Amino acid sequence: MRRFSSPRRRVPAALLATAALAIGLPALALGDDASDPSAEAAPHPISLVTNETAVEYAPGQLVVGLEDDATKAEVKTAVQDAGATVDQSIGAIDTKVLQVPTGQVEEAIDSLEDSAAIEYVEREVILEATDTVPNDTLWQEQWGPRRVRAPRAWDATKGSPGLVVAVVDTGVDYGHPDLQGLFVPGYDFVNNDADPRDDQGHGTAVAGVIAARTQNREGQAGMCWKCSVMPVKVLDRSGSGPTSTIAAGIVWAVSHGARVINLSLGGAGTTQALQDAVAYAASKGVVVLAAAGNSGSSTKFYPAAYADALSVAATTSSDNLYDWSNRGRDWVQLAAPGCNVAPVRGGGYGDFCGTSSATPIVSGIAALALSLDPSLDKDSLEQALRRTARHGIGGVEYGRVNALYTLAALGLTAPLNTVRPRIVGTARSGENLEARSGRWLGAGSLAYRWQRCDPRGLSCTTIPGATSQTYRLRRLDIGSTIRLLVRAQNSRGTKAALSKVSDVVKRGADAAPAAAAGAPTSGGGSGSTSGAPPSGGGGGGTGTPPSPLEALPPEIGTAVAEITSMADAAVAASP
Repeated sequence: MRRFSSPRRRVPAALLATAALAIGLPALALGDDASDPSAEAAPHPISLVTNETAVEYAPGQLVVGLEDDATKAEVKTAVQDAGATVDQSIGAIDTKVLQVPTGQVEEAIDSLEDSAAIEYVEREVILEATDTVPNDTLWQEQWGPRRVRAPRAWDATKGSPGLVVAVVDTGVDYGHPDLQGLFVPGYDFVNNDADPRDDQGHGTAVAGVIAARTQNREGQAGMCWKCSVMPVKVLDRSGSGPTSTIAAGIVWAVSHGARVINLSLGGAGTTQALQDAVAYAASKGVVVLAAAGNSGSSTKFYPAAYADALSVAATTSSDNLYDWSNRGRDWVQLAAPGCNVAPVRGGGYGDFCGTSSATPIVSGIAALALSLDPSLDKDSLEQALRRTARHGIGGVEYGRVNALYTLAALGLTAPLNTVRPRIVGTARSGENLEARSGRWLGAGSLAYRWQRCDPRGLSCTTIPGATSQTYRLRRLDIGSTIRLLVRAQNSRGTKAALSKVSDVVKRGADAAPAAAAGAPTSGGGSGSTSGAPPSGGGGGGTGTPPSPLEALPPEIGTAVAEITSMADAAVAASP
């Protein structure tokens, strides 16, 4: 893979393109909790081997379908003979999820297949949330888009040709095969013509990170697959240019329809003309992203430090700032992956590292959001980028950006649950349990369903009529556990999430009549919590072992909640 670097020399009274450091890609990391302590100290190229075609089974779990004429007694006998217990029942489709002791799965399958009450037996399969995975040849080396959850964001949108991102930089290489069909007309303020060709390479790399053509079996994936790029050349072949030229380029981009402006350039100096140009763009509703600089300093860097620009630092795959990234919580707002695959002027690809590389990641996210909703205002978009950034990154005010969370916070995807619901109250008959909905992004409305489970938190069934935010425990609940399902909805769809189960319900001093069981109430609950601590969000005390379903990853738990929600709806709709 070709590598390249940009010059870093300082020129008086001029702003320089921030350097693309000639270092390799840090080790890849896929999850928000992934870590790679060596990434910052010794970045190096690495390939990722995936196993996407392998089937993952839930340990010790079977799914069985029941024959239409099977009696409860026959089903109970078949389950007992197999040495299994029922985890969950989905009555609407005559299905049960069974738990089988470790090492007895095959024997249980044979036993169940011999029963006349069982229609089919299957191993429980674990599914993952669907991600849009590009077929571009270098995709496996692109840890940055994964880190910001771009594949999940691409499930919602891949961008729009009508959304224009201005790359105010050194120009672009029109002939690069991965940039074909990408550009709208631009301008060259260095040579004063309408042919902003790149004679340095920096602008070509920036354009590729933002919007390289994707799903074309060529090179890399861009952040915004179908967005358009407006090349505005304001830096010469040395990678530098005066602030007045840069200001003119910004104003030109605004007047020619750019919704996002990427400024992967900057310096320690500032002029009123440049500040006014950035303020002008902001006044027209244009989102301006600017690189924080690569000197490892907290000294303010312009135009990133202007109030009307969103400043971007560079993070490793383990969400630490690179040593060379500038920082400062008083002026650096966001961070993004700082080493990305990018096209090289004249052909090929290189490792593009620097805050110049991090900034187009954020520009691409902004472009995805505006592609879904062109009427979205600048302030709402910027607030969503800040609010959904991963906190706790030293030297950055808000944190590392998240493409999926940004779209969800704006209501541009179906609601997204980020902290699961929980139950507050004392698990004793006559007491009230209260629903805590958890944390949702983009939820327009919330609905509640209470469920009664066995003492182990299994075999849960919906309690008729229990749809309030509070549920009054009755005699019928004694010896059971209680679970909460929260269903969130907006114009883009519906999602469901489950709490952990409560402690086993105990007898109260004044147990209410069983005939009233299941009736929702509007009273307040006690101040004590039942089950997990607030950080976990839900019940499940020390006396009640967690359900095997609760041990699954959060996204699988959400899928289970959605299946439960659909089953509830199907039962409610039945005659």
